[in-house]
Amino acid sequence: MRKYVSPLFLGWLFIWGCSAEPSNSPGKPSGTGGTTSSNGGSATTGGTTSPTGGRGGSGKRGNTGNTGVTGGTNPGGGSGGMAGSPPATQGGTAGTPPTNGGAPTTGGTPDPGTGGTSTGGSGGGECMTDIENLVNPTGWVCAKDTPIAIQGAWYPYGDGTSCTPDPDTVCASGNCCISGATVDPGEDFTNWGCGLGFELNSTGGDNPVKGAYTGPVKCFDIELTGSSGKNPVRIGFTQLENTDGKITPFVEIPAFTDGWSGQVCFTDVECPDWAVEAGTCTKEVGSAGTPHDLQIQVSAIGPTSASEFNVCVSKLKPVLDGNTGGTTNSCSMVTGQGSISDQFGTAHVTCNGKDYIVQNNAWGSTAGQTISFGPGTKFKVVTQNGTGANGAPASYPSIFIGANAGRSTANSGLPKAVSSIMAGSIPTALTWQANGAQGDYNVSYDVWFSTGAGGDPDSSVPSGGYLMVWFHDPPGAQPIGMLLQQNGTANIAGRNWSVWYGNNSQTGKPCVSYVAQQPLNSLEFKLGDFIRDAVSRGYVQESWYLTNVFAGFEIWSGGTGLEITDFFVEP
Repeated sequence: MRKYVSPLFLGWLFIWGCSAEPSNSPGKPSGTGGTTSSNGGSATTGGTTSPTGGRGGSGKRGNTGNTGVTGGTNPGGGSGGMAGSPPATQGGTAGTPPTNGGAPTTGGTPDPGTGGTSTGGSGGGECMTDIENLVNPTGWVCAKDTPIAIQGAWYPYGDGTSCTPDPDTVCASGNCCISGATVDPGEDFTNWGCGLGFELNSTGGDNPVKGAYTGPVKCFDIELTGSSGKNPVRIGFTQLENTDGKITPFVEIPAFTDGWSGQVCFTDVECPDWAVEAGTCTKEVGSAGTPHDLQIQVSAIGPTSASEFNVCVSKLKPVLDGNTGGTTNSCSMVTGQGSISDQFGTAHVTCNGKDYIVQNNAWGSTAGQTISFGPGTKFKVVTQNGTGANGAPASYPSIFIGANAGRSTANSGLPKAVSSIMAGSIPTALTWQANGAQGDYNVSYDVWFSTGAGGDPDSSVPSGGYLMVWFHDPPGAQPIGMLLQQNGTANIAGRNWSVWYGNNSQTGKPCVSYVAQQPLNSLEFKLGDFIRDAVSRGYVQESWYLTNVFAGFEIWSGGTGLEITDFFVEP
């Protein structure tokens, strides 16, 4: 997921290489958060517009609950819904369960420019200490003095249209559930969806205080039952007690109709790039951050996702040590996992502490593509429905380091002067699997060069040129340009490569491609060897700068099942 936002964050950036040329796709707006409510039953409904979006208001639990709506015994607490992608115009709504007083409402639909609403209430209810499963009929866990050191409550939140859950009964069945129907979220994403939250570190009592969780738990094994309809589900961790105007990092799960199970760690959830740049989400990639609440949200993404949903959390098991089974051959330490369905969606992952960006990049077709990624620098094409046109691919799902189109990876070591790149430098490795994938696709590195020392961080086209390395050559597609008739074979990294050269017809930039004469499923090599060969041929200039290194699949058709299982590069 890119991140946990409500309304959704919809990416819009794109990139292309030697055989990929995109079209513009506008960004989508989102909502802003409301202000925090006072103690007792009533809550404020304010909140001004914000360019970055935020989360709905958080209802405090009152001492008397004299304005509680329905009464009840749910002892929970929590916070409102979250808001997302820029530019924001209005907020989401949220209900917050209380510790004392009557039960809360779930909030009403906000007027443009207002924040979410919530109502405090009253409590009671038995405190449960089962540390193997934090889901229970009371909706309240007091395991502060156990090895997991968690205390808090379950609560529902929503946009006021997609669902109207009863906070008193949301966990009464033994599972914590939400149901309803999402609608077209609209251009301002007023109707962003519905969610369940769980506090990790709350004092409870008459005047509860919520803080960052600092205990030994690193991850949660999560089991969801039911159907999310056509809506993806986003799992995130709020980073502050008061998240007004802030964006919460998250991972995204594709829509499901028969439940989902998996592990999500504090280090997996990530902020959208735009939220990082705006200062509205400050969790560092790969860090645990300052988790306050776990939130699980059914997220409306557009008119095509409008559908009924019925999702329950049947299990939430704390994990003291994160999943180490997801490492790759090259990466002993990894972070980041989730899925991306947005046409130009991206997410950050790490390999041995190095930051990478994985991207869906379905630039050549709007028919739909979803990838799952992580832990770390691996991803898989879950669905791919597009077909390329006029010789160009439908998509280039990939992972990269560098800076382009306003996205960048931290501490990449790029741009790097070509004149300083020697043969035997820039170690890298790539391993992939077809998993029965059909259609036309290649497996390729796409390497970008700029003409200036600053690179092209805001451009979707390199100012210098491209170099590609193809592991797999499909029968129905070929590199840009022509196969060289003289000196058309290079022996690099112990393999023979056919050399192609030509100019991208739309960008006008030169591209040299090295195509393996025998298909490769895995190879560790030095990228500097290819760069020096291209320099010797005059296709890459000594005065240029290496700016980006991508690895992925150019897909003309088919491609479902394709998987990168290992990747790293060290400029």
